[in-house]
Amino acid sequence: MNKKEFPIPIVFCADGKFKNFAIVTMTSVMANHPSYFFRFYLLCSSDDGDWTEKVNRKILSQGSTITVVLVDESTFSDFPILHHFSPANYFRILIPQLISDPKYIYLDSDIICYGSLLPLLDVNLSDQVLAAVEDPIFKWKKELGMSVGARYFNSGVMLVDSEAWKKQEIGSKAIAFISQNPEKIRFVDQCALNAVLDGNWQRLPPALNQQSIVYREDFDLNCTDWTAEEIHEAKNTPILIHFTGPSKPWHYTNPHPLKSLYWKYQKDSPFAMSFPEGMTPLDHIKRLFPNSLKQNIKNWIFQRRD
Repeated sequence: MNKKEFPIPIVFCADGKFKNFAIVTMTSVMANHPSYFFRFYLLCSSDDGDWTEKVNRKILSQGSTITVVLVDESTFSDFPILHHFSPANYFRILIPQLISDPKYIYLDSDIICYGSLLPLLDVNLSDQVLAAVEDPIFKWKKELGMSVGARYFNSGVMLVDSEAWKKQEIGSKAIAFISQNPEKIRFVDQCALNAVLDGNWQRLPPALNQQSIVYREDFDLNCTDWTAEEIHEAKNTPILIHFTGPSKPWHYTNPHPLKSLYWKYQKDSPFAMSFPEGMTPLDHIKRLFPNSLKQNIKNWIFQRRD
């Protein structure tokens, strides 16, 4: 079957084991677009020949391509790294300088695609640098110097106009903000980009970056500008599922209701995991027995006690 080229490349930034997780995201993208071939870019700080060979073989077998771009992470050695983040998160700032495409889609490595990305092709950025989805969990906009009413976006999914980015010097402004305000950085480059853009970005519906927060019972969705229909769509028919927060779907204790979808795609990765991280031998034994059998054993034990 002749495949059509997806018009916009997709870019990832990852280091360490997150490079493997980025391949899972790519695998999910290709699986949901069988009639398209993609141009993937991966910005990372190291390139192992064996790893690259396995990745190239996998991506090429699906009719797509991947270009590995090496970045010197020492550029960001003095930048704050909090929570579960890494220096590779700051690589996002450099993308427009490192690839020549006039527009690109950026995806985090803790995302799986579960629908069509074609709606992104219809987004007209007009005079905006990027389009993204609001991150409603952030509560420190005033601390970043953002205007009253300005929305804070999640940088895990972005549609970016490279030319507008470079023209407005977004990268250098973000780096300057981080250098001058390290104490204000909570979510790496995301905070700096929001401080620089100050709400001047184009809105995407939450189904294009379904964040874990939508499943929290104590979260007030009225604090966003998402409609009831958009929230329903994000929960039930998401396009990009973003496993935000420190707990990831490859962790044994991760409670995300769509965690099984991640494992559906990761088994097709050249770096497939047999078991989740943090799973003990006892946990594995427990999984071998169905709940009905475990209940019967409990009942038998209680009967013996009587």
